[in-house]
Amino acid sequence: MTKGIEKHFTALWKRAQQASYLDSLTADELRVWATQRGLRVETLEERNVGLFSPTRCLVLCVEGHKGCIPLVSSSGDPDWKLRREWADRKAALWDKMEWFSPLWIPNGEVSKILKDAEGGDRKRAIELFNYHTSTLYTLAFQAVCIAQFFPKSRCLRDFEPLAREAYLAFYSGYRAASIASLIPAIEGAIDRIIADDRSDIQIPHKVNHAVERAIDRAIGQHYEGNWMPPEYLTREYLFALDERVYCLETFRRWLNNHFFRRIPEYEGVTWLNRHMFAHAGSSEWQQSSNFVRLIIALATLGVVDSWHHGSYDIPLMFPAMNDDSKLLHQQAIIRAQAQSVVIQLEEKNFHDNGRRVPVLPTDDGVTLRLARLTEDCMTDLVRPLRDAGWQVEVGIPQEDGEFMSVTAIDGDERIQVGFLYSCATDCSFAR
Repeated sequence: MTKGIEKHFTALWKRAQQASYLDSLTADELRVWATQRGLRVETLEERNVGLFSPTRCLVLCVEGHKGCIPLVSSSGDPDWKLRREWADRKAALWDKMEWFSPLWIPNGEVSKILKDAEGGDRKRAIELFNYHTSTLYTLAFQAVCIAQFFPKSRCLRDFEPLAREAYLAFYSGYRAASIASLIPAIEGAIDRIIADDRSDIQIPHKVNHAVERAIDRAIGQHYEGNWMPPEYLTREYLFALDERVYCLETFRRWLNNHFFRRIPEYEGVTWLNRHMFAHAGSSEWQQSSNFVRLIIALATLGVVDSWHHGSYDIPLMFPAMNDDSKLLHQQAIIRAQAQSVVIQLEEKNFHDNGRRVPVLPTDDGVTLRLARLTEDCMTDLVRPLRDAGWQVEVGIPQEDGEFMSVTAIDGDERIQVGFLYSCATDCSFAR
Protein backbone atom coordinates (compact mmCIF):
# COMPACT_ATOMS: atom_id res chain seq x y z
CA MET A 1 0.00 0.00 0.00
CA THR A 2 1.37 3.42 -0.95
CA LYS A 3 1.89 6.04 1.73
CA GLY A 4 -0.47 8.35 -0.14
CA ILE A 5 -3.39 5.91 0.03
CA GLU A 6 -2.59 5.13 3.67
CA LYS A 7 -2.63 8.86 4.41
CA HIS A 8 -6.13 9.14 2.90
CA PHE A 9 -7.42 6.19 4.91
CA THR A 10 -5.99 7.74 8.09
CA ALA A 11 -7.68 11.07 7.34
CA LEU A 12 -11.04 9.40 6.69
CA TRP A 13 -10.74 7.52 9.98
CA LYS A 14 -9.95 10.70 11.92
CA ARG A 15 -12.99 12.39 10.42
CA ALA A 16 -15.15 9.38 11.33
CA GLN A 17 -13.86 9.61 14.92
CA GLN A 18 -14.92 13.25 15.14
CA ALA A 19 -18.48 12.35 14.22
CA SER A 20 -20.77 11.66 17.16
CA TYR A 21 -22.45 8.77 15.36
CA LEU A 22 -19.60 6.36 14.55
CA ASP A 23 -21.82 3.30 14.97
CA SER A 24 -24.37 4.67 12.47
CA LEU A 25 -21.98 6.08 9.88
CA THR A 26 -23.28 5.08 6.43
CA ALA A 27 -21.52 4.03 3.27
CA ASP A 28 -23.02 7.02 1.41
CA GLU A 29 -21.52 9.47 3.92
CA LEU A 30 -18.10 7.84 3.69
CA ARG A 31 -18.27 7.88 -0.11
CA VAL A 32 -18.92 11.65 -0.02
CA TRP A 33 -15.94 12.18 2.30
CA ALA A 34 -13.70 10.12 0.02
CA THR A 35 -14.86 12.00 -3.08
CA GLN A 36 -14.14 15.31 -1.35
CA ARG A 37 -10.54 14.14 -0.97
CA GLY A 38 -10.35 13.48 -4.70
CA LEU A 39 -10.51 9.69 -4.37
CA ARG A 40 -12.27 7.44 -6.85
CA VAL A 41 -13.98 4.76 -4.77
CA GLU A 42 -14.08 1.45 -6.64
CA THR A 43 -16.16 -0.47 -4.08
CA LEU A 44 -17.66 0.38 -0.69
CA GLU A 45 -19.58 -2.01 1.55
CA GLU A 46 -20.48 -2.59 5.18
CA ARG A 47 -19.40 -6.00 6.47
CA ASN A 48 -17.68 -7.83 9.30
CA VAL A 49 -13.91 -8.01 8.90
CA GLY A 50 -11.51 -10.23 10.81
CA LEU A 51 -10.89 -13.87 11.57
CA PHE A 52 -12.46 -15.59 14.59
CA SER A 53 -14.31 -12.60 16.16
CA PRO A 54 -14.77 -9.98 13.40
CA THR A 55 -15.25 -6.22 13.66
CA ARG A 56 -18.09 -4.37 11.88
CA CYS A 57 -16.58 -1.99 9.34
CA LEU A 58 -17.13 0.05 6.22
CA VAL A 59 -14.67 -1.34 3.68
CA LEU A 60 -13.70 0.89 0.76
CA CYS A 61 -11.42 0.04 -2.14
CA VAL A 62 -9.32 2.83 -3.65
CA GLU A 63 -6.81 2.19 -6.45
CA GLY A 64 -6.87 -1.51 -5.70
CA HIS A 65 -6.21 -1.04 -1.97
CA LYS A 66 -8.79 -1.77 0.71
CA GLY A 67 -9.18 0.14 3.96
CA CYS A 68 -11.50 -0.45 6.92
CA ILE A 69 -13.35 2.21 8.87
CA PRO A 70 -14.57 0.47 12.05
CA LEU A 71 -18.10 1.17 13.21
CA VAL A 72 -17.33 0.22 16.81
CA SER A 73 -14.97 1.93 19.22
CA SER A 74 -11.68 0.26 20.10
CA SER A 75 -12.14 1.17 23.76
CA GLY A 76 -15.81 1.63 24.58
CA ASP A 77 -17.48 -1.27 22.79
CA PRO A 78 -19.39 -3.35 25.40
CA ASP A 79 -19.12 -6.54 23.33
CA TRP A 80 -15.34 -6.22 23.20
CA LYS A 81 -15.20 -5.57 26.95
CA LEU A 82 -17.13 -8.78 27.62
CA ARG A 83 -14.83 -10.72 25.31
CA ARG A 84 -11.78 -9.25 27.00
CA GLU A 85 -13.07 -10.12 30.47
CA TRP A 86 -13.71 -13.69 29.34
CA ALA A 87 -10.27 -13.91 27.71
CA ASP A 88 -8.62 -12.69 30.93
CA ARG A 89 -10.57 -15.21 33.03
CA LYS A 90 -9.48 -18.06 30.78
CA ALA A 91 -5.89 -16.83 30.81
CA ALA A 92 -5.97 -16.86 34.62
CA LEU A 93 -7.14 -20.48 34.55
CA TRP A 94 -4.33 -21.48 32.18
CA ASP A 95 -1.91 -19.74 34.53
CA LYS A 96 -3.42 -21.70 37.42
CA MET A 97 -2.63 -24.92 35.55
CA GLU A 98 0.86 -23.62 34.66
CA TRP A 99 0.08 -23.91 30.98
CA PHE A 100 -1.16 -21.92 28.01
CA SER A 101 -4.07 -21.95 25.60
CA PRO A 102 -3.24 -25.04 23.54
CA LEU A 103 -3.07 -25.56 19.81
CA TRP A 104 -4.38 -28.77 18.22
CA ILE A 105 -6.94 -29.55 20.97
CA PRO A 106 -10.70 -29.47 20.12
CA ASN A 107 -12.63 -26.59 21.68
CA GLY A 108 -14.96 -29.02 23.45
CA GLU A 109 -12.03 -30.61 25.28
CA VAL A 110 -10.56 -27.21 26.10
CA SER A 111 -13.89 -26.20 27.67
CA LYS A 112 -13.82 -29.30 29.89
CA ILE A 113 -10.30 -28.51 31.06
CA LEU A 114 -11.17 -24.89 31.87
CA LYS A 115 -14.40 -25.83 33.65
CA ASP A 116 -12.65 -28.31 35.93
CA ALA A 117 -9.89 -25.80 36.67
CA GLU A 118 -12.35 -23.26 38.10
CA GLY A 119 -12.88 -25.09 41.38
CA GLY A 120 -10.23 -26.03 43.91
CA ASP A 121 -6.67 -24.90 44.34
CA ARG A 122 -3.76 -24.93 41.89
CA LYS A 123 -2.71 -28.46 42.81
CA ARG A 124 -6.17 -29.89 42.16
CA ALA A 125 -6.46 -27.95 38.89
CA ILE A 126 -3.19 -29.46 37.65
CA GLU A 127 -4.27 -32.97 38.70
CA LEU A 128 -7.44 -32.57 36.63
CA PHE A 129 -5.45 -31.08 33.77
CA ASN A 130 -3.22 -34.17 33.76
CA TYR A 131 -6.31 -36.38 33.81
CA HIS A 132 -7.81 -34.68 30.74
CA THR A 133 -4.59 -34.48 28.76
CA SER A 134 -3.73 -38.15 29.39
CA THR A 135 -6.29 -38.98 26.69
CA LEU A 136 -5.40 -35.99 24.48
CA TYR A 137 -1.60 -35.81 24.48
CA THR A 138 -1.32 -39.52 23.73
CA LEU A 139 1.69 -41.51 22.52
CA ALA A 140 0.45 -41.03 18.96
CA PHE A 141 0.03 -37.27 19.48
CA GLN A 142 3.58 -36.98 20.79
CA ALA A 143 4.90 -39.06 17.88
CA VAL A 144 3.32 -36.67 15.38
CA CYS A 145 4.90 -33.68 17.14
CA ILE A 146 8.36 -35.26 17.03
CA ALA A 147 8.30 -36.94 13.62
CA GLN A 148 6.21 -34.44 11.65
CA PHE A 149 6.73 -31.04 13.31
CA PHE A 150 10.35 -31.10 14.48
CA PRO A 151 11.92 -31.82 11.05
CA LYS A 152 10.00 -28.90 9.47
CA SER A 153 11.11 -26.33 12.03
CA ARG A 154 14.51 -24.72 11.75
CA CYS A 155 14.59 -24.16 15.53
CA LEU A 156 13.72 -27.81 16.29
CA ARG A 157 15.26 -29.95 13.58
CA ASP A 158 18.59 -30.16 15.42
CA PHE A 159 16.73 -31.51 18.44
CA GLU A 160 14.73 -34.15 16.56
CA PRO A 161 17.17 -37.05 17.24
CA LEU A 162 17.33 -36.04 20.90
CA ALA A 163 13.54 -35.85 21.13
CA ARG A 164 13.16 -39.27 19.48
CA GLU A 165 15.61 -40.82 21.91
CA ALA A 166 13.97 -39.11 24.89
CA TYR A 167 10.54 -40.31 23.71
CA LEU A 168 11.69 -43.91 23.36
CA ALA A 169 13.68 -43.77 26.61
CA PHE A 170 10.69 -42.39 28.50
CA TYR A 171 8.51 -45.32 27.48
CA SER A 172 11.39 -47.68 28.21
CA GLY A 173 11.37 -46.57 31.84
CA TYR A 174 14.10 -43.89 31.85
CA ARG A 175 11.76 -41.04 32.66
CA ALA A 176 13.84 -38.61 34.69
CA ALA A 177 16.65 -38.80 32.13
CA SER A 178 14.19 -38.13 29.31
CA ILE A 179 12.75 -35.06 31.02
CA ALA A 180 16.22 -33.74 31.88
CA SER A 181 17.37 -34.05 28.28
CA LEU A 182 14.55 -31.87 26.93
CA ILE A 183 14.50 -28.99 29.44
CA PRO A 184 17.58 -27.26 27.90
CA ALA A 185 16.06 -27.67 24.42
CA ILE A 186 13.46 -25.00 25.22
CA GLU A 187 16.09 -22.31 25.61
CA GLY A 188 18.10 -23.70 22.70
CA ALA A 189 15.08 -23.47 20.39
CA ILE A 190 14.42 -19.86 21.42
CA ASP A 191 18.06 -18.97 20.72
CA ARG A 192 17.70 -20.44 17.24
CA ILE A 193 14.53 -18.46 16.57
CA ILE A 194 16.22 -15.12 17.22
CA ALA A 195 19.72 -16.08 16.05
CA ASP A 196 19.54 -13.81 12.99
CA ASP A 197 18.50 -10.80 15.05
CA ARG A 198 20.15 -10.70 18.46
CA SER A 199 21.59 -13.24 20.88
CA ASP A 200 23.24 -11.16 23.61
CA ILE A 201 20.08 -10.39 25.60
CA GLN A 202 18.57 -11.83 28.78
CA ILE A 203 16.13 -14.74 28.63
CA PRO A 204 12.88 -12.77 29.21
CA HIS A 205 13.82 -10.41 26.38
CA LYS A 206 14.66 -13.37 24.15
CA VAL A 207 11.22 -14.85 24.82
CA ASN A 208 9.47 -11.55 24.16
CA HIS A 209 11.42 -10.92 20.98
CA ALA A 210 10.70 -14.40 19.61
CA VAL A 211 6.99 -14.56 20.45
CA GLU A 212 5.99 -10.95 19.88
CA ARG A 213 7.14 -10.97 16.25
CA ALA A 214 5.03 -14.10 15.73
CA ILE A 215 2.08 -12.29 17.33
CA ASP A 216 2.66 -9.28 15.06
CA ARG A 217 2.35 -11.52 12.00
CA ALA A 218 -0.90 -12.97 13.33
CA ILE A 219 -2.17 -9.42 13.89
CA GLY A 220 -1.21 -8.51 10.33
CA GLN A 221 -3.39 -11.33 9.00
CA HIS A 222 -6.40 -10.78 11.24
CA TYR A 223 -8.09 -8.19 9.01
CA GLU A 224 -7.43 -10.09 5.79
CA GLY A 225 -4.64 -7.73 4.72
CA ASN A 226 -6.85 -4.62 4.74
CA TRP A 227 -5.72 -1.30 6.19
CA MET A 228 -7.00 -0.80 9.73
CA PRO A 229 -6.54 2.03 12.26
CA PRO A 230 -3.51 1.28 14.49
CA GLU A 231 -5.52 1.15 17.72
CA TYR A 232 -7.28 -1.97 16.37
CA LEU A 233 -3.94 -3.65 15.65
CA THR A 234 -2.62 -3.90 19.20
CA ARG A 235 -2.05 -7.10 21.19
CA GLU A 236 -4.23 -5.58 23.91
CA TYR A 237 -7.20 -5.28 21.53
CA LEU A 238 -6.80 -8.54 19.60
CA PHE A 239 -6.08 -10.65 22.70
CA ALA A 240 -9.87 -10.82 23.03
CA LEU A 241 -10.63 -11.41 19.34
CA ASP A 242 -7.96 -13.52 17.63
CA GLU A 243 -7.35 -17.07 18.86
CA ARG A 244 -3.82 -17.16 17.44
CA VAL A 245 -2.87 -13.96 19.26
CA TYR A 246 -4.45 -15.34 22.44
CA CYS A 247 -2.60 -18.66 22.20
CA LEU A 248 0.78 -17.08 21.45
CA GLU A 249 0.42 -14.48 24.20
CA THR A 250 -0.54 -17.07 26.85
CA PHE A 251 2.41 -19.18 25.69
CA ARG A 252 4.73 -16.19 26.14
CA ARG A 253 3.34 -15.71 29.66
CA TRP A 254 3.93 -19.38 30.50
CA LEU A 255 7.54 -19.15 29.38
CA ASN A 256 8.24 -16.00 31.40
CA ASN A 257 6.02 -16.63 34.44
CA HIS A 258 6.70 -20.33 34.93
CA PHE A 259 9.38 -22.02 32.85
CA PHE A 260 11.97 -19.24 33.09
CA ARG A 261 10.79 -17.81 36.43
CA ARG A 262 13.58 -16.99 38.87
CA ILE A 263 13.82 -19.49 41.74
CA PRO A 264 12.87 -17.05 44.56
CA GLU A 265 9.72 -16.07 42.63
CA TYR A 266 8.60 -19.51 41.48
CA GLU A 267 5.57 -20.81 43.40
CA GLY A 268 4.35 -23.52 41.08
CA VAL A 269 3.24 -27.11 41.46
CA THR A 270 4.67 -28.77 38.33
CA TRP A 271 8.22 -27.56 39.11
CA LEU A 272 8.83 -27.45 35.37
CA ASN A 273 11.28 -24.59 35.75
CA ARG A 274 14.58 -24.19 33.96
CA HIS A 275 16.36 -22.67 36.98
CA MET A 276 15.08 -25.30 39.43
CA PHE A 277 16.50 -27.92 37.11
CA ALA A 278 19.79 -26.20 36.29
CA HIS A 279 20.62 -25.24 39.89
CA ALA A 280 19.16 -28.33 41.59
CA GLY A 281 16.69 -26.19 43.51
CA SER A 282 14.27 -29.12 43.64
CA SER A 283 13.92 -32.63 42.24
CA GLU A 284 10.18 -32.22 41.69
CA TRP A 285 10.74 -31.38 38.00
CA GLN A 286 11.02 -35.17 37.53
CA GLN A 287 7.23 -35.59 37.55
CA SER A 288 6.30 -37.84 34.61
CA SER A 289 3.63 -35.44 33.35
CA ASN A 290 6.36 -32.90 32.62
CA PHE A 291 7.68 -35.00 29.75
CA VAL A 292 4.49 -34.52 27.77
CA ARG A 293 4.45 -30.82 28.64
CA LEU A 294 7.96 -30.46 27.23
CA ILE A 295 7.08 -32.19 23.95
CA ILE A 296 4.04 -29.94 23.46
CA ALA A 297 5.94 -26.80 24.49
CA LEU A 298 8.70 -27.58 21.99
CA ALA A 299 6.16 -28.22 19.23
CA THR A 300 4.52 -24.88 20.06
CA LEU A 301 7.93 -23.21 19.77
CA GLY A 302 8.00 -24.66 16.27
CA VAL A 303 4.82 -22.69 15.54
CA VAL A 304 6.38 -19.56 17.05
CA ASP A 305 9.42 -20.06 14.83
CA SER A 306 7.36 -20.50 11.67
CA TRP A 307 5.29 -17.39 12.40
CA HIS A 308 8.29 -15.37 13.59
CA HIS A 309 9.98 -15.90 10.21
CA GLY A 310 6.81 -16.03 8.11
CA SER A 311 7.40 -19.55 6.79
CA TYR A 312 4.24 -21.04 8.38
CA ASP A 313 5.74 -24.54 8.19
CA ILE A 314 4.00 -25.95 11.27
CA PRO A 315 0.23 -26.36 10.77
CA LEU A 316 -2.33 -24.96 13.19
CA MET A 317 -4.59 -27.91 12.38
CA PHE A 318 -3.27 -31.21 13.70
CA PRO A 319 -2.32 -33.51 10.80
CA ALA A 320 -3.00 -37.20 10.31
CA MET A 321 -0.13 -39.54 11.12
CA ASN A 322 2.29 -40.26 8.32
CA ASP A 323 4.58 -43.29 8.03
CA ASP A 324 7.35 -41.65 10.10
CA SER A 325 5.13 -40.90 13.09
CA LYS A 326 3.38 -44.29 12.83
CA LEU A 327 6.71 -46.10 12.98
CA LEU A 328 7.89 -43.98 15.92
CA HIS A 329 4.61 -44.64 17.73
CA GLN A 330 4.90 -48.39 17.13
CA GLN A 331 8.51 -48.27 18.30
CA ALA A 332 7.41 -46.70 21.60
CA ILE A 333 4.70 -49.33 22.08
CA ILE A 334 7.25 -52.10 21.56
CA ARG A 335 9.55 -50.44 24.10
CA ALA A 336 6.70 -50.12 26.61
CA GLN A 337 5.67 -53.75 26.16
CA ALA A 338 9.26 -54.91 26.58
CA GLN A 339 9.57 -52.74 29.68
CA SER A 340 6.58 -54.51 31.24
CA VAL A 341 8.41 -57.81 30.97
CA VAL A 342 11.65 -56.32 32.32
CA ILE A 343 9.86 -54.75 35.31
CA GLN A 344 8.31 -58.06 36.33
CA LEU A 345 11.64 -59.88 35.99
CA GLU A 346 13.31 -57.22 38.13
CA GLU A 347 10.61 -57.55 40.78
CA LYS A 348 11.11 -61.33 40.90
CA ASN A 349 14.86 -60.90 41.28
CA PHE A 350 14.48 -58.48 44.19
CA HIS A 351 11.88 -60.66 45.91
CA ASP A 352 14.01 -63.79 45.47
CA ASN A 353 16.70 -61.93 47.42
CA GLY A 354 14.26 -60.84 50.11
CA ARG A 355 14.25 -57.19 49.07
CA ARG A 356 11.63 -54.72 47.92
CA VAL A 357 12.03 -52.95 44.56
CA PRO A 358 13.44 -49.45 45.29
CA VAL A 359 11.26 -46.46 44.49
CA LEU A 360 12.56 -44.30 41.63
CA PRO A 361 12.01 -40.52 41.27
CA THR A 362 9.50 -41.03 38.46
CA ASP A 363 8.15 -44.46 39.48
CA ASP A 364 6.72 -45.39 42.87
CA GLY A 365 5.60 -48.78 41.62
CA VAL A 366 3.05 -47.66 39.05
CA THR A 367 5.01 -49.22 36.16
CA LEU A 368 4.89 -52.62 37.83
CA ARG A 369 1.18 -52.29 38.56
CA LEU A 370 0.49 -51.34 34.94
CA ALA A 371 2.59 -54.30 33.77
CA ARG A 372 0.44 -56.64 35.83
CA LEU A 373 -2.74 -54.94 34.60
CA THR A 374 -1.59 -55.37 31.00
CA GLU A 375 -0.69 -59.02 31.48
CA ASP A 376 -4.06 -59.85 33.08
CA CYS A 377 -5.91 -57.92 30.38
CA MET A 378 -4.09 -59.75 27.58
CA THR A 379 -4.55 -63.17 29.22
CA ASP A 380 -8.16 -62.87 30.38
CA LEU A 381 -9.72 -60.78 27.57
CA VAL A 382 -7.63 -59.88 24.55
CA ARG A 383 -6.29 -63.30 23.58
CA PRO A 384 -9.69 -65.09 24.04
CA LEU A 385 -11.41 -62.42 21.93
CA ARG A 386 -8.80 -62.67 19.18
CA ASP A 387 -9.01 -66.48 19.26
CA ALA A 388 -12.76 -66.07 18.74
CA GLY A 389 -12.21 -63.92 15.64
CA TRP A 390 -12.68 -60.45 17.08
CA GLN A 391 -10.55 -57.51 15.93
CA VAL A 392 -9.10 -56.08 19.15
CA GLU A 393 -7.43 -52.72 19.73
CA VAL A 394 -5.63 -52.30 23.07
CA GLY A 395 -5.04 -48.84 24.50
CA ILE A 396 -1.83 -47.78 26.20
CA PRO A 397 -2.07 -48.18 30.02
CA GLN A 398 -2.59 -44.77 31.64
CA GLU A 399 -0.53 -44.22 34.75
CA ASP A 400 -2.53 -41.24 36.06
CA GLY A 401 -5.47 -43.49 36.89
CA GLU A 402 -3.82 -46.89 36.47
CA PHE A 403 -6.33 -47.97 33.85
CA MET A 404 -6.42 -49.14 30.24
CA SER A 405 -9.10 -49.60 27.61
CA VAL A 406 -9.87 -52.29 25.04
CA THR A 407 -12.05 -51.98 21.94
CA ALA A 408 -13.25 -55.15 20.19
CA ILE A 409 -15.10 -55.31 16.85
CA ASP A 410 -16.80 -58.25 15.18
CA GLY A 411 -18.82 -57.26 12.12
CA ASP A 412 -21.40 -54.69 13.25
CA GLU A 413 -20.90 -55.49 16.93
CA ARG A 414 -18.56 -53.30 18.96
CA ILE A 415 -17.68 -53.47 22.65
CA GLN A 416 -15.48 -51.21 24.73
CA VAL A 417 -14.10 -52.25 28.11
CA GLY A 418 -12.12 -50.24 30.66
CA PHE A 419 -9.81 -51.97 33.16
CA LEU A 420 -8.84 -50.44 36.50
CA TYR A 421 -5.89 -51.72 38.50
CA SER A 422 -7.91 -51.61 41.71
CA CYS A 423 -11.15 -50.27 43.11
CA ALA A 424 -9.09 -47.61 44.89
CA THR A 425 -8.71 -45.79 41.56
CA ASP A 426 -10.52 -42.42 41.49
CA CYS A 427 -14.06 -42.92 40.20
CA SER A 428 -13.62 -39.98 37.80
CA PHE A 429 -11.41 -42.17 35.61
CA ALA A 430 -14.30 -44.53 34.93
CA ARG A 431 -16.42 -41.81 33.33
